[in-house]
Amino acid sequence: MTTNIIRALDLPDTPPAELDQLPVDMLHSLVNEAEAHARQSATMLGILHGVLARRYAAGINDTGTHHRRDGDYQIAIVVPKNVSWDQDALGKAIETIKGWGEDPAEYVETKLTVSETKYKAWPKPIRDLFEPARTVRQGKPKIEIALAAREAA
Repeated sequence: MTTNIIRALDLPDTPPAELDQLPVDMLHSLVNEAEAHARQSATMLGILHGVLARRYAAGINDTGTHHRRDGDYQIAIVVPKNVSWDQDALGKAIETIKGWGEDPAEYVETKLTVSETKYKAWPKPIRDLFEPARTVRQGKPKIEIALAAREAA
């Protein structure tokens, strides 16, 4: 086991075998330090993105890629298009298309989904009916370390 002090910024250069041997208190300290760096980085990036947006995106009112030049630098400003659809209006349009004898699948995509909370509350025969369509995948574990409260002696 190492006796050297490891800082969060040293992690990329520290061999995994060495990191795997660190005591839990050091891991706890490194997680806290790394999270503090992440918060600081997020704050700094937010400030810098604000500066860039005010400087180069001011006055742009349409989506797409726009170009600016500043001295020797070429600046590309990408303004994404975020589209949302009114579900009730879409439903009415789909019914109209069906009324015309057309297949709505030619024009719209339909995604069926089931709320996990509702699924768990269903009666067993209904759950059994839907079970073949259900796949459960394990997500990435989230691990938190906290100092345990000490019991009074």
